[in-house]
Amino acid sequence: MKKYITTIAIAITLIFALQPQTMAQEKQDEYLISGGKQAELMEYMNESGMHIEKMYPSLDILSVSLSTTELAKLEKTFPNIVIQSNRSYQKSTEKDLASSTLINTTRGSTSPYTGKGVKVAVLDSGIDVKHRDLRVKGGYCSMKTECAMVVSYDDDNGHGTHVAGVIAALANQTGVVGIAPSVELYSIKALNSFGVGTTNSLIDGIDWAMKQKIDILNLSITTDQDDPALEKALQKAYAQGVLIVASGGNNGDQANSTVMYPAKYDSVIAVAAVNADLTKLKNSAVGKEIEIAAPGASIFSTYPMKWDFEDGKADGYTRLSGTSMATAHVSGILALYKERFPHMNNDELRQLIARTAKDLGKEGRDDVFGHGLIQYKPSFDNTVDFTVQSEPGKLTLQYSGNKDVQIDGANVLHRTDGKWEIYGVAGDLEVLVKTKIDQGAVWQEKKIYRMPSPVFTDMNNSQRFAGSIGFLTYKGQLKGFPGGTIRPYENITRAEAAAIIGRALGYPEKATAVAFKDVSPTSFAGGYIQALKEEKILSGFKDGTFKPEQKVTRGEMAILISNAFKLKSDNVNRFTDSHPSMASYSAVNALVSAKITNGYTDGTFKPNDQMSRADFAVFLARVQEDAFK
Repeated sequence: MKKYITTIAIAITLIFALQPQTMAQEKQDEYLISGGKQAELMEYMNESGMHIEKMYPSLDILSVSLSTTELAKLEKTFPNIVIQSNRSYQKSTEKDLASSTLINTTRGSTSPYTGKGVKVAVLDSGIDVKHRDLRVKGGYCSMKTECAMVVSYDDDNGHGTHVAGVIAALANQTGVVGIAPSVELYSIKALNSFGVGTTNSLIDGIDWAMKQKIDILNLSITTDQDDPALEKALQKAYAQGVLIVASGGNNGDQANSTVMYPAKYDSVIAVAAVNADLTKLKNSAVGKEIEIAAPGASIFSTYPMKWDFEDGKADGYTRLSGTSMATAHVSGILALYKERFPHMNNDELRQLIARTAKDLGKEGRDDVFGHGLIQYKPSFDNTVDFTVQSEPGKLTLQYSGNKDVQIDGANVLHRTDGKWEIYGVAGDLEVLVKTKIDQGAVWQEKKIYRMPSPVFTDMNNSQRFAGSIGFLTYKGQLKGFPGGTIRPYENITRAEAAAIIGRALGYPEKATAVAFKDVSPTSFAGGYIQALKEEKILSGFKDGTFKPEQKVTRGEMAILISNAFKLKSDNVNRFTDSHPSMASYSAVNALVSAKITNGYTDGTFKPNDQMSRADFAVFLARVQEDAFK
């Protein structure tokens, strides 16, 4: 008997040892099934225990998960259905300009600068306003009779669109990316469909550019004749601060190979073109006026679809060569520098590209390449680097060097020796770094940092209150709503204001009985309201209510903040709409004394106006900033 039992035990052990292999579930993959009779198919799958992920009745398609065995069964049972794997798709790709490697403008080199906020105008044949890879902010047609019918500054030639793409083709996952894809791009149509313009059309276009306060004017146009009127217009534009970049000319292989107009004028940066091997492009003009060189051979860029037939692919892109294309490269780099060094004038930016150029040909400046091949330089001797620490709503920048450094910015709220705290919401944060250099001069360079969180779908860091909302979020005092919004422009309620003030004072969030009959013990603000009442920071109404959903006025805000932070009033009346008989009179004066506000420019405080959530955040952040300095 004992031997029998042992044999059975061994048999049972073997059965269980084999089960993981024989009974293991097969790996399942995702498929889509179309065709056939869907009702019968679904009934069969349900009875067979096959997993249906999702039905698309209007499309006659099923999304399913199947093992190899199940797949074979379905194919055998329903020979008329079509089964395909769940294929993987990637976003369409875009490419840097091939010439970017020559001038160091790949996105890895130029990031985080994209030309944002810089106004660039292409004075040319117009720009294709419907091109998917270009965003034209506006423009002007200076032709008297040959403007486009629908959008006057549209392109009916193609040249202007190609130039614009080199400068500003969008980073939109298609086609190519221009050197400065975020510039404000303007089209000045001064040439007709044959690429011909007049002195009048050019001058009129330049005049428009000056009125629009354009930063960079790209002139990929040439003539072999001096034009005093045009020269005067360009001098006026340059004196106003406009950077003017023009093609040196494509006559370099002719008997008269000298630089053409308007590039020949002193107010203009004359550009030569080079091949990919950095030799002179055969037809690039030469002369003492050449200031800088850039790629100009077989440049792939945007082109109007209706004219795109030369390369055999009507895709809105083509290759062109010449000093026009080289000029666009220079304008693009200048746009990056203009964003990065916003306090540099056109003279200083012109000098910057000259001294950072890559020398070509004869040593020093020459008639073929000027100062050399233009280069984008990510770092300069005076560039200051910081150690960056990120927290929700806050970036801490720390500098351990020995330079005299200052940081300015709307969101810089707190600074100590070598350390700056910057507040905001998810997105780019811009600061201006000022570094003292030789003989009291100051190097000013914009730095852009990425704030990971908090993410609010209705906010960005360009809004004046972003720093304050970031600060209160970092402190845990301000919270968003379901769906990821912060609703900055909504007027704040008394309950919301009480909760934010309570958190700022460190009171715990708890359910408690509240002295006001219209506030529930389970209200999100109930504990804060009760604590603030006990501390005599706020009060209710004579009927025993608090009116938690009533909107807060600016006067009530002043009372709440001055009570909470014990601000003192000097009792000086500074506003035409404030009077000692008003309940908020002393509180408003206390805010002014504490340098929390100066009121409105018309001499009023508007104490009866309702307060937005954003403005409440600004006042509360200011009073706390003053407290921890």
